[in-house]
Amino acid sequence: MSDLRTYTASGSDRIRRFVLESETPLLGPGRHRFATPEEAQAHPVAAAVMSVPGVQEVILEGNAVIVLRRSDLPWEALEDRISYAIGTAVGLDREGAADAVGEALPDDQIFDLVARILERDINPAVAGHGGRVELIDVQDATIIVRMMGGCQGCGMANVTLRQGIEAQLRRVIPGLRGLRDITDHTAGTNPYFK
Repeated sequence: MSDLRTYTASGSDRIRRFVLESETPLLGPGRHRFATPEEAQAHPVAAAVMSVPGVQEVILEGNAVIVLRRSDLPWEALEDRISYAIGTAVGLDREGAADAVGEALPDDQIFDLVARILERDINPAVAGHGGRVELIDVQDATIIVRMMGGCQGCGMANVTLRQGIEAQLRRVIPGLRGLRDITDHTAGTNPYFK
């Protein structure tokens, strides 16, 4: 991510500071600590970073994301994933994560709308990582997808799916119940993040 700088916090090799070039605070004034995925659930950036295996704690302070890692994992295994998680979630956070309002759409209209959004917006973005998302069906306002290429078996597939794709679709599709991934992630042969 080009607008993200990384610093090692002084005094501890277990803490890194990821700083966005934008001066806009990620979350109100002060320091906001998230020690569990449940605590981070309401904030897209914190939730995305907490979903990275090996992250123990996340602190949002101004335009910085401060990450405490577990001692058994080296930063080399985490930095790219954390940067990816921040990049996936920061746009959502800045745009607002509110669900679309209005009358719920029938499944066939949801299918057509999702197909257009996947081809126009989502697949070009995941293609940069060698991936593709295929729309399988819509059942009772739940979108069913399969992830392919670099997305299949990727360690960050859930972040892409929940913080990126599902959040984007919820903003434009009223009454969307959710998104279900039917990908066999164990069969991935070239995941973007192992």
